[in-house]
Amino acid sequence: MIGYADPTMTTSAPGDRPRIVDVAFWCVIAGAVVLIVGGLMASTATYEAARAAIPDSVSDDDVRTYLTVYRTTGIGAVLIGGALAFLAGRARRGDDRFRRALLGLTLACVLVVLLLAIGVKVAQPLILMALLPLMVGGALLLRPAASHWYDREGQR
Repeated sequence: MIGYADPTMTTSAPGDRPRIVDVAFWCVIAGAVVLIVGGLMASTATYEAARAAIPDSVSDDDVRTYLTVYRTTGIGAVLIGGALAFLAGRARRGDDRFRRALLGLTLACVLVVLLLAIGVKVAQPLILMALLPLMVGGALLLRPAASHWYDREGQR
């Protein structure tokens, strides 16, 4: 069939990494960096800033509780961002185990951050913004061209 590009038929050398894997890698790295920056900002939030942003009808104890959850979320975002960056680097080398771990951690991160934002109403804007490149990178790693490359790399 003319014009049909089969992902199993490549003109490049067998060990060449597909461009889609590189694009997915950089999307995940961008998301991880934004996640780390947002997490650092959230983990250093001060009581005075929180008190100024939250209405006076909320008690001081509730503000402290909110701030504790907010800071903990920030520390978790920093740790998850570092783990995502590490897994992305290893997955870029062609190890399917790290690709699967990266996809699992990405999905877990997206779900937890969205649940915190919607359910508990604790959200840092940069952490929420980091979800978009993470989801794009994860989706690209699931594309047939990337999956085929990982399957072929695992056979060696």
